[in-house]
Parts: sequence; C-alpha cells; structure tokens
Amino acid sequence: MIEIKQLFKRFEGNEVLRGVDLTIGKGHTTAIIGSSGSGKSVLLKHIIGLLKPEAGCVFLDGVCVTDLNYEQLKDVRKKMAMVFQGAALFDSMTIAENVGIGLYSHTRMSREQIARRVTECLDWVGLHKIEKLSPAELSGGMQKRVAIARAIAMEPEILLYDEPTTGLDPIRANSINDLIVHLQNKLDVTSIVVTHDMNSVERIADFVAFLHNGRIRFEGTVQELRESEDVILRNFVEGVDEVETLAA
Repeated sequence: MIEIKQLFKRFEGNEVLRGVDLTIGKGHTTAIIGSSGSGKSVLLKHIIGLLKPEAGCVFLDGVCVTDLNYEQLKDVRKKMAMVFQGAALFDSMTIAENVGIGLYSHTRMSREQIARRVTECLDWVGLHKIEKLSPAELSGGMQKRVAIARAIAMEPEILLYDEPTTGLDPIRANSINDLIVHLQNKLDVTSIVVTHDMNSVERIADFVAFLHNGRIRFEGTVQELRESEDVILRNFVEGVDEVETLAA
C-alpha cells in the first residue's frame, strides 16, 4: 500500500532523512522506532503530505503523494487519519464537535447522522456519554482515546499514530496499545505507529522499521527484531547508550 523511495529531508542544513526506503504492507501494523530526534515524526508527516521532501517519493497505491498539488492531496488524505502525539483536541469545542469535525467539513451527513457516528466511534474506543464534555474535563488517556475516535470517524484506510503512549502511565499506555490492536482487527486498516516504547512494539506490531542516522537500518518482523545481532539496534532495544558502548 505504501512505498517510500529514497526520501531526503533537511531543515536549515540539518539532514534528517538521508535516503529512506521502506515498504508498508496493507492491513498490517508497522512500528517505526528510533531514538528521539531520529526523524520518525518527520517521516510520518511526509506520508500524510504535511511535509515535502528535497528528493524521493512516498507512493500510496502507486501514486506519488509528494508530487500532488493541494487539491489532489486533499482527496488522498481522505484515505488517511493521524493521531497526533498530544491528542491535538480543540479546547473550544466539545468532545462531540472534536470527533465530528471531519464529518462536518468533508461529508454531506446530517447533524443526526454525525451525532450517531460520533457516539459509535466513542463507543469503539471505550468512552460513553462524554459528548458534551470539553477536553479539559478528561484525563490524558481519555483525550488520547477521543483523538483516536476522531481519526476513525471518517473510516480511513490508513491510521497513523505519532507516539500514542507518550505521557501516559504504564496501565493507561497498555490500554491504548490494546485499543490500537482492537481497532486494527475490527476495522482492517493499515496502521503506522511511531514510537520509542519497546513495550508498545511488542504488543501491537506486525512489522518494525528502525530509523537510524536518517536511514532505515532494520526492517522485519518483531521476531526478527528480537533475533537481530545488529549492535546499534540491540543497544536501542535494550536502552544502552551508544557512546558508553563505544567508550567501553
């Protein structure tokens, strides 16, 4: 479904992506792992078309997304939805308005139809009778669930998660991981999860890609990840400081 070829991106002379090649299969959950600042979120924003590369292309069903103009990109984006790291809910809107915002903007559904869809999506993420509340009245974990409900409201084919468990305690983080797996099975979507949380990777991923120094250093199944003898990958997975390893 998604093929990334020789993707390059720099910011003010800092080369973040240095020729990324990655294939993401349809109907699977792929975790993109790497240290902080390695370019994971930058890569995610290229997939959804929020950033343009210096070179290379992101292909979606054979179409180069990075070559599309704004109007063409809007149609492609209807196939995708993103769950941002901080939930990114609108404080001035109710939960119902947050979840339904895409439906109001991009469909001809009536208010009654949208209200039913909003309730359905909130039910799917385990939230009930909160439509009239504001984001400030919810815990961090509940806000994450609302953000996921908003993402699935438009029935996307591809779900992108940017650090979905950041800032959550282990219990709430695991509940979000379980929710990602549940929605993957229920909706049969393609999920891409950017994370540095190896517990999340173990619980949710079918495939893993390790981004290091601007390139994909490892690509494979979770089992292949466990069995890899790549020292840099092992250091990351085990939380060992590379500098300390080289100095030893």
